[in-house]
Amino acid sequence: MKSTRWNEIVLRVPDSYHDLLAGPLAALGFEGFLQEPNALKAFIDTRKWDRHFRQGLEHYLRKFGREFPKLNLRYRTRSIHRKNWNSQWEQTIGILEPAPGIIIKPSWKKLRVRDKHKIVLHIDPKMSFGTGHHETTRLCLRLLQEYVRPAMTVLDFGSGTGILSIAAVKLGAGKAVAVDNDPWTIPNIRENIKRNRVEHRVKAILGGARSIPKTFFDLIVANVDMPTIRNEHLKLIKRLRKGGLLVFSGILTTDLLALQHLIRQEGIMPVTLLEENEWAALAFVRT
Repeated sequence: MKSTRWNEIVLRVPDSYHDLLAGPLAALGFEGFLQEPNALKAFIDTRKWDRHFRQGLEHYLRKFGREFPKLNLRYRTRSIHRKNWNSQWEQTIGILEPAPGIIIKPSWKKLRVRDKHKIVLHIDPKMSFGTGHHETTRLCLRLLQEYVRPAMTVLDFGSGTGILSIAAVKLGAGKAVAVDNDPWTIPNIRENIKRNRVEHRVKAILGGARSIPKTFFDLIVANVDMPTIRNEHLKLIKRLRKGGLLVFSGILTTDLLALQHLIRQEGIMPVTLLEENEWAALAFVRT
């Protein structure tokens, strides 16, 4: 029997970091979320809020804080009556147009008449990263719109909801592989693949770089973070066909110089840089 009370955790953090935090917090065990201006609220059954859980949360927040030191991450908590916060959170997810002619729509929203001739991505996030609300997802979609060509093979590394894989095939790619190392993302990816009727063109794989199929891709998109790029960039480059495109995102503009130094002797050349607020996406071609 579930408790009638929840612990509410409030993190004071800019809106652009909400998606980055929600997925890992769900993996820790939080059961509901509510986004407010410059604040993310997370909810967990009061009976699970013990010393061990708090230590896990604080360990993750320290790790996140090392990656984004300007945030000064802190939280406050209180006990509240249980509510369906996820239902409220769903109502905050609307229809977006992250790139001209591309619409992101959750299943509980009705398609608007003016959007019926656009590419529609039916995405239910369920706390996986990739709702289109974050700058890095929007930047990647704009680069896919620019570079995807018919019959391309695409790798979506760190796929979250699978939104970029689905977008790639709807933009004309022949097939895509979505790889993510968090088990809670895979059922969400598969649901979104089915919802978009691309089951035969998008494959979801649980794992990291070692799980990438031993083949070559025409385009690889990695919307992850700088530490992951630092650890896995060589494995990704090895899976990129000569003349293929590699898109890195999930990085801060302040990390762009470090990224270019990291890959300057790896046989890839930068071709396009997009920025939005403090975030960036950079496309490279393999020479």
